[in-house]
Formats: sequence, C-alpha cells, structure tokens
Amino acid sequence: MSMAQTSLIATVYNDREGTELFLARMEEQTRRPDEIIVCDAGSTDGTWELLRRYEASGAIPLVALQERKCRPARGRNLAASMAQHATLTVTDIGCGWEPQWLEELVAPFDSIADLEAVMGSWKVRWEDQQTHWAKADYALQNGLELRATPRSHAANRAIAYRKDFYFRLGGLPEDLSFAADDMTFALLIQNLGTAIAAAPEPRCYWLRPQSLGQLLREARRNFRGNGEAGIGLKHFVLVGGRLIAELLGALIVPIGLALHLPVAILIAAAVLPAGSIFLRALRWREIVRRFGERGCAVSPVHLAVLDYLSRWYGLRGYMQGMVHGFRHCMTCRVRLRSAKISWA
Repeated sequence: MSMAQTSLIATVYNDREGTELFLARMEEQTRRPDEIIVCDAGSTDGTWELLRRYEASGAIPLVALQERKCRPARGRNLAASMAQHATLTVTDIGCGWEPQWLEELVAPFDSIADLEAVMGSWKVRWEDQQTHWAKADYALQNGLELRATPRSHAANRAIAYRKDFYFRLGGLPEDLSFAADDMTFALLIQNLGTAIAAAPEPRCYWLRPQSLGQLLREARRNFRGNGEAGIGLKHFVLVGGRLIAELLGALIVPIGLALHLPVAILIAAAVLPAGSIFLRALRWREIVRRFGERGCAVSPVHLAVLDYLSRWYGLRGYMQGMVHGFRHCMTCRVRLRSAKISWA
C-alpha cells in the first residue's frame, strides 16, 4: 500500500530561531513532509526572509505565505487551503520534534482508508525549564504531557487530518482573538468525527515560556480564548468562586476588627477560606516533596506565587473573553451549539 502524502502546515510571527530549528528538524524526519506551508503574520526579525530563501532552495518543498496581523487560526486555514495533498499535518513552530514524530503521526492514514483525523501526543520536558518560574509551572501542571487516545483533545502542535474532513468541519474558528481555536476544533472533531486514531508516543516537545510575565500573559490569553468560545464555564465558576472566597477571608478579619465585630463571627466567617488556603499549602508542599524525590528542585515560593497569579490572570482573561465573545465570536459559539457542545 502506498503511503499517504501529507502537507505540513504551521504559522509563525517573529521567531527566526524557532523557524530555523523547525526546518532543520523536518529535514531529519524519518518520513519527511511532502510539502511544508507556513503562514507568516508579518515578521520583522528576518523570519520571512528565511522562509523565502528556503522556499527557493530548501531540501523540502515549501510554500511561504504572508498576511500581516494574521491570527493563528486564519493562518492555518490559509495554509490548509493551499495544501496539495489529501492529508494535513499541523504543528507549532517553537516546539521540538524527534525524528520519528511525523512518521508515527501520519502512519494510521496508510492503513485505515476512511480515517478522518489522528490525535497526536506531546509533552514538556523538565530539562527544558531554565528558570524557577518555568520549573514551578512544570510542577504545578504535573509535567504537562498528553499521551493521546482517539478521544483526546489534541492541540495544534501535533495533529493530522484528512483535508476534506478539516474543511467539512469548517476549519479552525477565525473569530477568536488568539487562543482556544484548537480546543474548539477538537470538541467539534470528537462530536462530529466517526473515524479517529491516535499516535500515543509523545515525540513533540512543547517549549514553554520561561519568565513570570510570559507565563501570566499565556494564562490570560488562553482563558480569554475559552471565554470567547464560551467553553469551560464550570471551571471558571469553581476556580473563581474559590479565589474570591479566599480573598474575602483574608480581608474579613482586619475589616471586622475595624468594625468591632464579635470575635466568634470573625472566626466563623474565616474558617472556610482559611481551610481552602491551608489545602493549597498542603498541595504545594506535596508537589515540592514529590518533585524533590525525582531530583527536580522546585521553589515553594515561586510555586505559590505562580499558582495564585496565574489563576487570577486566567480569570481576568476569561471574563474579558466572555464580554468580547458576545459581540465578536458568535460564529464560533453557533458552531459549538449546532454540534450540541455545552458551555461546560
């Protein structure tokens, strides 16, 4: 049986170093892509010039597109529309890949004639975390790894589709500002797809932000995307309710003392918030212990600060997304409702 030919699509903006790594790693694949299509959002750091040079003389056929201020979902849809082959493979420039990554991801298409999509696996590696903040993020997320099954919600960094299936679902939602387009599309795949496989070995490595500012911006951006799409409401309510309760608990004692409220009332009002904070502290302690046993030192201070701040930034982003989504993201929301996908 002949192998299915695949078009590898990606987007980029001002990441020359990441693009160089991406092209080099694709040349090292045990099964190279039959073509690469990259949509550039208007890079000014030499990324676009690098793509054009590779397009002219690179080892793999490459099509370089450019649309200034292009959102990632729009860029991927443009790249997919230019694909010459029946199979689309998607990844993120800024990751790392083992040589077997592409071969294992597209292999199911060779043996399953009616296959619609393959959920790809990925992971974050401890050795790639260079700062205390990045290590704290890794620990809080318990390593960040997806070993995909056919029911997984795979991300844009590692997934493959039949091109006709991709466009039959309508492509990625372009009305979201930046994030959650892949989660939204994964929900559509799982609700409307009938023949889905998985590549369970994580050979794609997600290279995470290293500074506190980058991590907090990512949290706000990701949760804003969920709010725009109208997904994850239950998580927002539970996380937000707990944080607000803890904040009120921290404020009620000094305020109550200033108002001369009875001590018994103050203690009763602070019991639940204090208990919630205590449980968080126990979790941080357990994380430090568990990772310490693996030889991975995690700062408890960085852990606690990042845990709280990322949640607050995420909640802020979600609320901003909900408001923005009611006015600007109804196409995405209608698609989800039509597929009978709830806010949960």
